[in-house]
Amino acid sequence: MPPRRDDEERERPSWREIDQRRDGSRHRAKAPPPVPKAQAESIRQQALAQAEALFKGKRARPEYQTDLKKLEAGHGSKKFPGLAKKFLEEYGLPEEWGALTRLLDYDDPAAGVQVLQAMAGQVERRSRVEKQGFKGRLQVLALTSPHLEIRREAEEILAKFE
Repeated sequence: MPPRRDDEERERPSWREIDQRRDGSRHRAKAPPPVPKAQAESIRQQALAQAEALFKGKRARPEYQTDLKKLEAGHGSKKFPGLAKKFLEEYGLPEEWGALTRLLDYDDPAAGVQVLQAMAGQVERRSRVEKQGFKGRLQVLALTSPHLEIRREAEEILAKFE
């Protein structure tokens, strides 16, 4: 059979062009459909929150808030020393002013001194009422604490107030 003339004259598409005409190659995945802006922003916020939690460590976890609430609920009870010890071993000193105030009642002189130092470092950022409450607490600790280390630290911090 002789070759047909019209086959030679017209240009034949390559396989790539044929695949593109079919809406994409079979050898590569299709691009995902575009994500709406609102959904993209929420995904970005979630990723940012996860990254911040990673850098904050244990304190960003939900368990920290749960244990902090247990510590606050157990304040003044027989369970408080055990809760405070467990909390301090697990997370260290909290940054929350209220939790630090509660930990002043924990009967460990080394922890008490650390709590006083942490509170003294935060006192400039506190309201006038909180500063007065802290100063009153220091006066009481300086006079009545059974631990010499706590009494000395309270007196040193009080001297800085005046």
